[in-house]
Amino acid sequence: MHNGFYAKLALQSIRENSRLYNPFIISSIVSVMMTFVILSLSVNSGLKQIPGGANLQTILALGYVILVLFSAIFLFYMNSFLMKNRKKEFGIYNILGMDKKHISKILSYEILFIYFVSLIVGLIAGLLLNKVATLLIRRMLAAPVSLGFELSMQPILWTSAFFLLIFLAVLLVNIYQVRLANPIELLKASNTGEKEPKIKIVWTIIALLLMGVGYYLALTIQSPILGMQLVFLAILIVIAATYLLFTTGTITFSKLLKKNKRYYYQTKHFIPISGMLYRMKKNAVGLANISILSVGVVLMFSIAASLYLTTDNSVNTQYPRDVISEVKVGNSDAETEDTTKTRIQEVVEQISAETNIQVEDFLSYTYLNFPAQRDKNGFTLTQDVYSTQTNQTPANLYFVDQDNYQEISGDQLDLAENEVVVHGTVQAYKANTLSLLNQQFEVREEDNIEEFAIGNETSNAVNDGYYIIVSSPEVLQEIDQSQQDVLQEMTTPTSVFSQFDLVNATKEEKIDFSNYYQDKINEEKMNITNVDTRVEANGNFRALRGGVLFLVLNLALLLLMMTVLIIYYKQISEAYDDKERFRIMRNVGLSDAEIKQAIRSQMLSVFFLPVFVTGVHTLVMLPLMKKGMVLVMLNQVNLFPLSLFLAFVIFLLVYIMIYRITAKTYYKIVK
Repeated sequence: MHNGFYAKLALQSIRENSRLYNPFIISSIVSVMMTFVILSLSVNSGLKQIPGGANLQTILALGYVILVLFSAIFLFYMNSFLMKNRKKEFGIYNILGMDKKHISKILSYEILFIYFVSLIVGLIAGLLLNKVATLLIRRMLAAPVSLGFELSMQPILWTSAFFLLIFLAVLLVNIYQVRLANPIELLKASNTGEKEPKIKIVWTIIALLLMGVGYYLALTIQSPILGMQLVFLAILIVIAATYLLFTTGTITFSKLLKKNKRYYYQTKHFIPISGMLYRMKKNAVGLANISILSVGVVLMFSIAASLYLTTDNSVNTQYPRDVISEVKVGNSDAETEDTTKTRIQEVVEQISAETNIQVEDFLSYTYLNFPAQRDKNGFTLTQDVYSTQTNQTPANLYFVDQDNYQEISGDQLDLAENEVVVHGTVQAYKANTLSLLNQQFEVREEDNIEEFAIGNETSNAVNDGYYIIVSSPEVLQEIDQSQQDVLQEMTTPTSVFSQFDLVNATKEEKIDFSNYYQDKINEEKMNITNVDTRVEANGNFRALRGGVLFLVLNLALLLLMMTVLIIYYKQISEAYDDKERFRIMRNVGLSDAEIKQAIRSQMLSVFFLPVFVTGVHTLVMLPLMKKGMVLVMLNQVNLFPLSLFLAFVIFLLVYIMIYRITAKTYYKIVK
């Protein structure tokens, strides 16, 4: 037969199965469009010139890899539904005289048509959306709006190549399935049901225990960064427990309902319960997939909403002046520290005179920082404090003497030699004494101490933080020497932190001033560890926020599309499987109203069980996600619970809409 015949059959097959193919084609187009836009932004030459643009493009380049991976998994998953519902058609072709080679040709032309349609439409939509995305990114980075249009062949070629590989892999899997099956298997493939499963109480208990372990880990992890391994472990345990609960717990629950004769032997209960038991294994896996994807959708949309609502005030908290610097002081004593402060101020005044840029609000103070484990009597410091294997995340301790505290805040404390003031940034320190490094201190309560930052830190760090104000530089030096004896080569030297404003200076002048300042400090042979400007920090923060926001939105839309299509295909597949069953029920005397009631009962249980599980999962993940958002939102993480609630409400409304649409389609097919 001529190749044109196979091409014609492929086109006709796509038209005849439009109910199955249209969602697959639309999802392919959207996947191409999103990946093209992300890649285009990651290589856009104009964005590189914006402060923070390079960091944003790095994030987008990494996100592109994730997006391609998700797209591949998504398309393979959708294709599996397509093949299941079309195997009967291929079996008929086989019986009518077509061998598997001819069926493979039809499949090849179908995939070829879908690939080119998806690629062309997706790239055209991507080109239009790319300009909108570029303008949005420029606005987020507070950069001038460019009216030009940049077109690069690299994103087009890479996107075309990646999706060609994905569609070729899909085609090979389809051909392999067809070649392995015989005609009878193909005819019966779409009608193959699951045997009624046995009750699995032991596995249900194991699933509940695993869920409890996963929830405990998620709720007790103090730092999602230092405890990254535990975070992944908690996620994997919760996912595994979710699958186990759906595949065993739902069976156990349905079996218990079946044993309740008063409940089970009613028309509105008998049909949905027996129907769910008939193919529970297949349903359970699908429901677990929907639940896990739904959690991803809600979390992604809530992160996006939080990032969009947050402001640059978080950067101003971390960078109280235009320029900040940090110099480490070795073998610290009061004389060395005062000398270092004086030399830093002289350098700043010299640069100010040379550049004609006025400096004001110069502030320089000494502080000491190291981590320690919290206990009931104070803090314990050992060499294991930096180990990632410890069960408890250490707290960050920031020490400053009362003279330096007065420099920072303007308040005078008049502490006795053995007195300290402790200010917890996350949790209050309520004990009356403090034990640290074999020293005992009396803790004085000071209600008028407000939130403040020491060094390049914020009050909402990833870990718990405590600001400890001691009476004198001598006490601070004793603590410094003691921590050096314990930590040895891992010790943290005392730092001199300086900050100042530049009057009427442009962004470029502030950056040039900081670069010149760093060079001068290096010439003075001082151990400078950090020089930064608020201008650069704002640019980097906006880039981080914009990159994560853009990436999260794309992933959220992709996950939402996956969830919607999995539900759609699942309901279509279930409808064709149930059609014969409900025809038999109608023949034995059930009315259309009774059948519709049974369908509604089954649909409600199938649809809204994943919503309940999604709600529980997101509530448990809230504390962990709130800590993780510190990395991109700094001190405005309180927005996250509100964003999470709004995201869940929006998701629920979309989910109900999907339910109404698929319920009508399901009933039409069954009827």
